[in-house]
Amino acid sequence: MNFTQEQLDYLAAPLDRHVYLKACPGSGKTEVVAAMVASIVREWSRSPSGIAVLTFSNSATDELRNRVHKYLGEPIGMPHAISTFDGFVLNRLVASIGSEITRYPGREGDFRIRILDKAADIYRTRNSICDRWISACKYDYDLGTTRFIFSTGERGLDKQLNAAAIDQDTFQDLVATKKRLWKGGFATFGDIDMLALMAFKDKKYDPYFSRIAHRFPLIIVDECQDLSAEQLRIVEHLSRFGMAFHFVGDLNQSIYGFRQSNPENVTGLMDKLKFEPYELNANWRSGQAIVDLCANILGGDRIRGNPDVVSLQPQILEYETCPSELLPTIRAMTQEYTKVVLVARGHTTLQRLRNGETFEGIELLAVACISASTGNLKDIKESLRTFAKWLVNKLELQVTKSGPYCPIVMESRLAWRKFIHESLKFMVANGAGNSNQTWSAWVRTAKLAIRQLPDQPFVPAELREELDALKDLNLVARKGQGDKPVSVRVVSQEMLQGKPDTLRYETIHQVKGETHDVTVVVSSQQPGVHQSHWQDWLRDRGSEAARFAYVASSRPQHILIWAVKKLKAEDRSVLAQLGFELP
Repeated sequence: MNFTQEQLDYLAAPLDRHVYLKACPGSGKTEVVAAMVASIVREWSRSPSGIAVLTFSNSATDELRNRVHKYLGEPIGMPHAISTFDGFVLNRLVASIGSEITRYPGREGDFRIRILDKAADIYRTRNSICDRWISACKYDYDLGTTRFIFSTGERGLDKQLNAAAIDQDTFQDLVATKKRLWKGGFATFGDIDMLALMAFKDKKYDPYFSRIAHRFPLIIVDECQDLSAEQLRIVEHLSRFGMAFHFVGDLNQSIYGFRQSNPENVTGLMDKLKFEPYELNANWRSGQAIVDLCANILGGDRIRGNPDVVSLQPQILEYETCPSELLPTIRAMTQEYTKVVLVARGHTTLQRLRNGETFEGIELLAVACISASTGNLKDIKESLRTFAKWLVNKLELQVTKSGPYCPIVMESRLAWRKFIHESLKFMVANGAGNSNQTWSAWVRTAKLAIRQLPDQPFVPAELREELDALKDLNLVARKGQGDKPVSVRVVSQEMLQGKPDTLRYETIHQVKGETHDVTVVVSSQQPGVHQSHWQDWLRDRGSEAARFAYVASSRPQHILIWAVKKLKAEDRSVLAQLGFELP
């Protein structure tokens, strides 16, 4: 790859000082980081010390490993490491001292702390809060606000809990409940950060952390804007022991407010530790019109677009009542492109876009079984997740972070995924994948199959007792739907015609870092608290909602479309001034 001068400047940056590489969308950031890592590894002479490169998702970790492999000609190995930030804190900072901090006595010589999903409903508070006894997995202590933040999965309850006054007795109960969870050998990833911070406060662990700093004298943090307040505090502590940090990212792409990431906190730490700035200011992904519109969203500095990409003006498409109305138009407009992605703030908007309505209850099971029968890999992957979600909810199983929806009783994520896959194959083989029947007929077929599931030879021993409840399970069609065809409700036109859907449907968080030929950013029908409507995105340039729009709109190389509900006259002028072409 021929690097620009900006990119070469970073590749020559010092390895023993804190550095911040500010990288706009499409700047080739990941490629530059991979080249930097490969260069460091080739010239490294400080074994058994090594460098660590940290990301914030498994997919980003895999992508970076592949890029580094390309430059090195072989996989990166010891003494270096590429992992998620969560994985590094768990495995490098906490694992060896976790049982000592938590007082977990271990189980048959196994002292590992098991990571639970926030949906797990165990170790509840002894006193009620807002008439609920809250699981230790459903709240975390937020250093930024110095209060507990509740995340139960119920929006209304979360709002009520987070607004409630927490007296001293309740505060102590919440602390004690967390400690009981930890002593039982369990934690959430948020808890792992807190355990690390607890250890940093105890001077007896200083020699331990000093050894870790010698083991990893340099850490490169990709997408640094996603660091939470707790993780920033961990970075600050590690820097005291001599670790140097390279932060790489774009603070304008900070869209993880739900996990308390805040670009101002990142800036504050970089100022405090005197990070040296480097910049990548050229967008090699998009045409200039798309780059200019993204700059208008945030009111930021002008960025250079790729002069070799035709600059096509972003467009507005309007729907009357449901965004699914626009699918034929979108397909017609984008048929010459291969990577067309429809992006929305949340899954509800995506579901309305793809199917016109959202699914729940018995429909989730139907969608899982019917999608599994198409042979399309994307459909099958989604069907595995959907069936797992339906099954653990129906059986009220507690799940870990291993995914998808892996129960605590399952040690192996691979064994769980294999079981889910075999279960779906069994359901499909017994007729539950057939959409050419009424809901009443489909329910009878699915009920017979699901009741036989616990006795199948592929059921893992850990699950046999849990699945016994399926033997008497009663499935019922939605009221008034019994004589209606299943296909009308849950099958897209592409599936009915035997065609794979050429469009991808993703949330904004899922497409972060991607490059598309065409991106369609879908607005919800009404503005509101979920920041999913285009007016929410433009109300405050400094808000996370604005950054949602910025991240989504900076994905396409050629065409950017916003799909919005029918506009009023005054709204049309606002979007035209932003840089859109309106019909």
